[in-house]
Amino acid sequence: MSVIDRLGKKLSSSSAVMRLISNDRVMQVATGIMDARGRFEAAAERASEAWSILLHGHALPTIDPALEGGDDVVSKAAPKSPAPAAHVATNGAATNGAAAHATTNGAATNGAASVEATTTEAPKPAGPGSAAEEKLAQQMASRTSLSRIGGRDVFEKCYKFMTADNARAMGVYPFFRPLDFNNGPEAQLEGRKVIMLGSNNYLGLTTHPKVREAAKNAIDKYGTSMTGSRLVNGSMRLHNELEQKLAAYHGKEAGLVFTTGYQVNIATISALLSNKKSVAVIDKDDHASIYDGVRLGQAAGARMVRYRHNDPDALDQALSELDTSEGALVITDGVFSAQGEIANLPGIVSVVKKHKARLLVDDAHALGVIGPGGRGTAAHFGVADQVDLIGGTFSKSLASIGGWLVGERKVLDYIQHFAYSFLFAASAAPPSVAAAMAALDVMQEEPERQEKLRENFTYMRNELRRLGFELGKTETAVIPIYIRDDLRTVMMWKTLLDEHSIYVNPFITPGVPPKQQVLRTSYMATHERHHLDRALEAFEKVGKKFGVL
Repeated sequence: MSVIDRLGKKLSSSSAVMRLISNDRVMQVATGIMDARGRFEAAAERASEAWSILLHGHALPTIDPALEGGDDVVSKAAPKSPAPAAHVATNGAATNGAAAHATTNGAATNGAASVEATTTEAPKPAGPGSAAEEKLAQQMASRTSLSRIGGRDVFEKCYKFMTADNARAMGVYPFFRPLDFNNGPEAQLEGRKVIMLGSNNYLGLTTHPKVREAAKNAIDKYGTSMTGSRLVNGSMRLHNELEQKLAAYHGKEAGLVFTTGYQVNIATISALLSNKKSVAVIDKDDHASIYDGVRLGQAAGARMVRYRHNDPDALDQALSELDTSEGALVITDGVFSAQGEIANLPGIVSVVKKHKARLLVDDAHALGVIGPGGRGTAAHFGVADQVDLIGGTFSKSLASIGGWLVGERKVLDYIQHFAYSFLFAASAAPPSVAAAMAALDVMQEEPERQEKLRENFTYMRNELRRLGFELGKTETAVIPIYIRDDLRTVMMWKTLLDEHSIYVNPFITPGVPPKQQVLRTSYMATHERHHLDRALEAFEKVGKKFGVL
């Protein structure tokens, strides 16, 4: 062995060196250096665009509101340059594995696998440690986004996107897998039964007889669709009845029903952030729908400030730096969809009141899970009367599709008259509204479901930690298992599914930041102990096989 080889071996085994190369900041710097050429090209392109604007007077382009990841509070003094879009998941897209922040070299990405491939044809399936597997790992680790590839053909970037095709060819593509059936704790995938640990059907109400019957009766009475927006022919007494029930359930003055949960944030935020004196102040780990709502607000001149995740002190600093003429809408998830962590709402409420701002809480993953009667985060902490707006989706505990918002009547009245994505979207279909209303009734009639859910996720959290898995700060039915490596996460997902028939959701970069890769698991009231114990046995075997335990 040469002197250089011996030196390299000694350095590679040094704990100090290992800590250095595994440090996220060091990796970000290294990545930036490697991508310098792409950054210079992008800068030149923007400079050319700016010069063209100066010459011809074209309107400035809309700037992506999401900023680069990091723990520093973003204040009004921060540079307003294009940066990566954060959180490309839906209010439930977490279940497709594409949720959480994209932080890829200053450009937005379209999902967990949206990275530029370095090959032009898919590798053939191969075993662990193969060249094809190593090639896929390199692609998954790439931080170069396709979104800035441009030219005469807007499809050019599409043809250069090979990562998904390569992963499919190797049999390790984890997303968009079509289920045959998904009826609760067990599902059927490609003809075989699997234990479902990747669903947000927290209370297991999608197959409840009363919920099914309500949807059937609504079809018989009202048909399948209103074929129009709420503004014109799409409103019906069924919508108003559910709105009243939701408002009463949350102790608020009024309610508003939307077609999707994603639309709730798009419509509400864009309607309220309507001018240059409006500022969205958001948790950096907020959901994709919140970022997209802010993006629409920015088109009207509003701006965005992000604060450190779940940190009231950072929120206080951010609000302190606003101009006295600016109005702030603070927005946070109640339960963060990837981490299962509950927002520090008492601290946030205190800061919001101090600065006379307004507060919107997205309770998509809290409704039915926490709080008295499943009323969510604000009720969990006893501060519901101090939260201005609470919204969420039907697609979790309410076993349907649609969205809801509750708050002051005048505020909701303004939103429904000024939010384009509400005004001009087809209304929620009668069977969907009826199913959600029945689920809301069952949730109150059968409180034991929430108790069983809490029993199940507490058992799994305790047992997974006992086995030695790292779970973060989860306190709810969402339990992330931190793997912190892209390829290992995908291979563990595949082994759990192929060898043990356990269905979970892998979150990999750039869908999540580096070193934050997880297997996201979620639990239901309808899981029985034998489902959970079988899953624990599989987790232990697979964890040991891949060196996580």
